[in-house]
Amino acid sequence: MKKQVLNTSALAAVVCGLAACSPTPGASSEKGWTPQDLLDSHWIDAGPLVGQAPVSLDIGPDGHMSGHAGCNRYIGKVDIAGQRVRLVQGGSTRMFCFPQEVMDTEARLIEALDKTRAARQEQGLLLLLDEAGQVVWRFKPRD
Repeated sequence: MKKQVLNTSALAAVVCGLAACSPTPGASSEKGWTPQDLLDSHWIDAGPLVGQAPVSLDIGPDGHMSGHAGCNRYIGKVDIAGQRVRLVQGGSTRMFCFPQEVMDTEARLIEALDKTRAARQEQGLLLLLDEAGQVVWRFKPRD
């Protein structure tokens, strides 16, 4: 009986250890892709066009980012540490645009950039993920 308890405890420790080493839920990406691949990349919103210009995200080789949020342009910096990604907005223009849907899209994008804690690439799309691994925005490569 004592030996069986020890074996069960050992098995439980191995399973828990393996679970701790597994990737975070939602963090898997296309084979070979890492967050470092975000550097020097250019993306546009994978959803339908709202307004006259697509929402975009451009990341330079030095980690500086810029883009179009639907109405206004924004700038900032991408912080990459291992698998963690933070998009830190530094500033933006402050125009008001019509229709209201454009401003709503912009507000959602700015919120998504602020919530981003990881990213992955899946079927060619860049997925920005929040702390829980949930997708907060989808981009496709700019042609």
